[in-house]
This record gives sequence, structure tokens and C-alpha cells, in this order.
Amino acid sequence: MNFDKNTVIGIILIILIFVGFSTYITQQEAKYEKEHPKKTIQTSIEEPKPSSDSSSADSKPKNDAITAVSTDSAATKNLGCFSSASQGTEQLITIENESAIYTLSNKGGIIKKVVLKGYQTFNKKPLVLFENKGDEFNFSFISNDSKSAINTGVLYFNSAGNSQKISGKQKADIIYKIDLGNGKYYAHHYIINGNNQLVGFTIEGVNMADVIAANTDITFNWIQNLPSQEGGIDDQRFNSSLHYMNNKEEEDDLSRDKEEEIETPLKWVSYKQKFFNTSIIALKDNFKSNGKIKITTPEKNNEIVKTFTSNLKIPFNHTNSYSFPMQLFMGANKFTELKATQVGLDKIIPLGGSILGLLNKFFIIPVFQFFSKFISNYGVIILILALVIKLVTFPFTYKSTLSMIKMKVLKPELDELKKKYPSQAEYGQKQMELYSQTGVSPFGGCLPMLLQMPILIAMYRFFPASIELRQQPFLWATDLSSYDAIIHWSQEIPLIGNHISLFTILMAISSIVVTKITSQSQPSAGGDDMMAQQMKIMQYVMPIMLLFMFNKQPAALSYYYFLFNILTIAQNWIIQEFIVDESQIRLQIEENKKKPPKKSAFQEKMQEMMKQQQELKKGK
Repeated sequence: MNFDKNTVIGIILIILIFVGFSTYITQQEAKYEKEHPKKTIQTSIEEPKPSSDSSSADSKPKNDAITAVSTDSAATKNLGCFSSASQGTEQLITIENESAIYTLSNKGGIIKKVVLKGYQTFNKKPLVLFENKGDEFNFSFISNDSKSAINTGVLYFNSAGNSQKISGKQKADIIYKIDLGNGKYYAHHYIINGNNQLVGFTIEGVNMADVIAANTDITFNWIQNLPSQEGGIDDQRFNSSLHYMNNKEEEDDLSRDKEEEIETPLKWVSYKQKFFNTSIIALKDNFKSNGKIKITTPEKNNEIVKTFTSNLKIPFNHTNSYSFPMQLFMGANKFTELKATQVGLDKIIPLGGSILGLLNKFFIIPVFQFFSKFISNYGVIILILALVIKLVTFPFTYKSTLSMIKMKVLKPELDELKKKYPSQAEYGQKQMELYSQTGVSPFGGCLPMLLQMPILIAMYRFFPASIELRQQPFLWATDLSSYDAIIHWSQEIPLIGNHISLFTILMAISSIVVTKITSQSQPSAGGDDMMAQQMKIMQYVMPIMLLFMFNKQPAALSYYYFLFNILTIAQNWIIQEFIVDESQIRLQIEENKKKPPKKSAFQEKMQEMMKQQQELKKGK
């Protein structure tokens, strides 16, 4: 390939623009964060304080008295009939089922901590989905005889529940209750199933109609600091988002630092991490409108991915037998399990919309799950998946390759036309005439490739969201859901980061080979056709740009695209060597020249446009 001075300058400018734009975006984001300090919805959200032993609670099978907390007497009087619950001793119990270990506390009547079984963090520690280290999950309301708002997070509930281990169809029924006297009580009721990740959760009130102030609702306050579980804090933050669905079953999400007021009733709210989530679902009635949600990202703290905050309104009907049933989902982002909740919770997995989502849900995911039943090595499964997709798309690849071979046969004639007609307008006209005479379509190879693009893009959505790949090793990659770094360094470099991924390098090299094979069938660009040369150079610049784009992406994604390129090269070779006879195509083209040319409407339109362009140029 010849590189003249103008072409080299053009390439350098393209690279400089790409680097400059990326640097500018980074600087603008840093400037925005500096000028817009994070604020909280209600009160300042404190960073969680590290505990001396975060896993000690899980190892204790019986009730444990943790700390005795006394409350100021003046503050106690302000709580009215709830005053007696303001003092007590925190007691923890653990319920272990097939999927998780739940630690419950009588302080606030909450699930304080959840450890998922069968998973570990990137550093091979027990995976703590969340841990409430303060007043982070509570309900608040105004009572008729109190001088301040009642906050359930600081109250001590009574419970007869004990630590236990359940499985199968067994259930743990735990009730935390505050007895207000005279047959009145307020309670948090949990039902934990032995074999799934859905926990029943109901707030109950008996004879509370004259306790909670009229024309008021109960406010649900929920703060969660998402702990770092995976490798790469930037990737975790990119893939963590707060999702919600309204009463019209419209799902939306918040992914960047922002506070938002929700004007419609909500069915559920989900705190999504990269591969796990904690969600609260309203079963009978919806959360009322005018709720608030917020995301903040801690600065200089790589232990916390993001902080999610929700303030949701729960309707109180002022009856003497009140209940608001909900469910808590605390587990992995597995499409089939989230879909089984039947509330649309599977929409938190970013599989893409419209065509991309359909491809993932009804083709890629079923095929992937089918092979995972028989094969434990996910690198091999991805290889088989790539082969299956290549077989399904073979008709498109065949047409594309056939068109490429036809263009290769015509290449000498097109090159001669280029030399004979240096004017782009004249050359274009003669080029279209040649295509018309020979029956060759210059776009015959483009359309089949375009039809394959949705599958390639769907893969870009599928692999980063697939928890099945989490911590799965293959060859040199220790975790297919993260990048496969073969070289590390300490200082961050713009665009590329602090490492080099080998699968990404292989993908870029194979992309260059595919580009080289494709370009061999294209007519040579004349020395004065700067645009054509630059377009040809861009074909080689794009794989280099992909190297920067994919360096931080999951190894499975780069590995799949590498396989796609290798299989494309193999398919082209098989078609050219064993299926299509180039000499027969040459004879067919010569036969077509002897027949009256058949012009399509598109070709006629193109030739007319080229004639007009040529006449305008002559006029000038």
C-alpha cells in the first residue's frame, strides 16, 4: 500500500483528534465533579466504617447480644408510645438456606447482612452482598403522641425467632414486633424460603389507626453502599445502576451521580451491581408517587463502588388491620431467575432493546445455557457458540464471499478504468456501466455483513452481563468476565489504562488480516484520489482503535470477536477453495458481457447522478 504525504497527514490528524477528544471528555468529567459536589437526599451519607471481623456474625448459630444502647431520657419521651422500644440490646440470628446466609437484627427489625453461598469476591473472600452498619434500612412516620418522627431503624423489636438452617420447601417465619399495649403493635414479618432468593417481607400494624397521624404515609428510607466484589473498580462502577419500574410497567434506570424525583407510583426498585442485585418489590399496592432516588460515587474510595439512596412513600390506610406486603430479592443477576419473579426484574440485565434484546433472550442465552449443561469449560462453550452462530449465518457469509470473489475477478478491469479515467466522476460512471454489463453488484458483500451486525452487537451486550463467566478461567485468562491482563504497570495511561490484554491484541491482529483479505478484492485507488486512500487506511486504523476500546472489556468478549475473525478467514478460504470456482465465475462474467445489460433502478439512479456531477464539473 502506498502512503503519500497527504495520506500520512490525514492518519496522524485522525489519531490526534481521537486522543484529544478522549482527553477532553476526561477533563470535562473531572471538572464537573469538582464543580458539583455530591449531596444527599435527606442527610449526609457516611462512608461505612470497617469492622474488625465482618464475617463473625455468620459463624454464630445462636442469638448473640452485641451492644447495649441507651437513649437520652428527653428523646425517649418524644417518641410517645414507642418510647419503650428506644432502649434495648441488639440481638442477631442467622437463617441459612440453599443460596445465602441471612443475618437478622432486632434493632430496626431488619436483615442486617447477606452472604451469598457459592460465590467469592475477586480476592477469594466470602461474597457479602450488603451489610447494614448503621441506620440504612428503616421506615419513618409521625405518631399522634410523639414530638418527633418515629424511625424504626433505632428501635428494638421483640422476636422469638432462632438461628436455623433450611432447604427445599422449608420456610423460616420470623416476626419482629413492637408491642404498644392495649392490643396495638407494629411488626416486620419475614418469610425466608429454603430454595430460592426471594424473601417475603411485610410491615404490619394492628389497631394502629389512631397511632399514626392522619393524612400521613409511611416513608421507606433505604441506603446501600455497594461493596467492591470484582476486579477493576471502573468496570464495576460502569455496570452498577439503580433501576425501577412504575405502575405502567415502564422500566427506567439511573447510572450516573444524580438525584431524581419519581412522579409515578413504583412497583419495584433494584440496586444493581455488575453481577448481583438487591431489590424490593411491592406486591399488592405500589409505592406512592413523589419518591426520590439518588446515586453518589465516593471519591478516593475503591472499597465502595457507589452509594444508592431511595426514599419511597408507602400508603397507610388508617385501618386497625394494616399490612403492606413486599418481597426482597437478594442474589445473582441470572436472567432465568429474575424472569421467574414475574415482575419484570429481568430488565435490569442490559441485554439491549428491540432486536438485540430478542436475539439475546431467545437465541444466544438459550444456546449458551444448553451447552453449559454438558460442558464445564466456558472458553470451549464460547468456541461452540461462535461455531453455531457462524453456521447459522453461513448463507450470508457465502453471499458476501461470492460477491467479494466477483469483485476480485473484476479488479484488473476496474484498475484499468481508474488509470484511463482519472476523473472521479468519469470513473464512477464507467464503473457502474461495467457492473451493469457483468451483472456484478458492488454492494453484494455489504448487505449480508450488515445482517450479521445485530448478532455481533448482541454479543457486546451479552458477555459483560453474563454472570456465568464470572471467575471462570480459560487459557491465560483467570476470569473471563474481566480483562486478561498479561502486562501490568502502576501509572494509568489515557485510553489504555494500566495493562495490556492479550485477547484484545489477538482480536486486533485478526481484524487486520480480515481487512487485508477484503481489500484485495477492491480496485486500487489512484494517486490523486486522496479520499479513497484515506478510506482504505481507515480500515487498518479501526482495528487499532478497537485495541483501545476493548482493552478494559471482559476477556470473553475479545475472545469471541477473535474467534469470529478466525472463523471468517476459515470460511472464506473454504468457500474459495472447495465451493466456488473462480474460473467459472470469470466465464459467467464474460457471458454476461455479451448479453444486453440489465440495469436496476438503483444503478440507473447512480449513473444519472454521476452524469449530472460530471456535467456540473465541466460547466465549472
